[in-house]
Amino acid sequence: MKQISLTLLTFWICTFPALNGCRAEVNLAQIELPPGFTIALYAGNLPGARSLALSPAGVLFVGTREEGVVYAVTKDGDYPEKGGRVLILARGLNMPNGVAWYDGDLYVAEVSRIVKFAGIEKNLENLGPPQVVYAGLPKESHHGWKFIRFGPDGLLYVPVGAPCNICEPGDPYAAILRLRPDGTGLGVFARGV
Repeated sequence: MKQISLTLLTFWICTFPALNGCRAEVNLAQIELPPGFTIALYAGNLPGARSLALSPAGVLFVGTREEGVVYAVTKDGDYPEKGGRVLILARGLNMPNGVAWYDGDLYVAEVSRIVKFAGIEKNLENLGPPQVVYAGLPKESHHGWKFIRFGPDGLLYVPVGAPCNICEPGDPYAAILRLRPDGTGLGVFARGV
């Protein structure tokens, strides 16, 4: 029988402290897996981890929401025995929840803009400021965090939440937008989401 490996991406998320107690230890032996599966710790100590993007070289990029931080987890050092090495790529961003990898660059979605770290893997330890790709998104933080992905068409898909719970705010809210990697060609892909 072929061995199937399941890697646990463990992040110390304290979103629901009453449920998980925000413990900094994980007992993998307590997790029951079907026959043929294994589990191992990949990375830890990433407060607020939300969205993930994996580069072809195996660098895991992690966005956060309230922490304003973007992480990179590399496979060097004591990997896989102690997991990957964690680097903080950026601090002080406005809800950098969404991360997406495209053609050697890391795209990060903040509330009102999309930024890009060009040639990210060559510059992990020596990043300069990001390049602003698009800065015209709404500034409201209520439902303002974003999960972004590139589609098979090479376009970046960006959701824009409604700034309220019960309303009809119109474009560009409650929509999925798409644009080219250079920030041009912005258009509405879907409405009413």
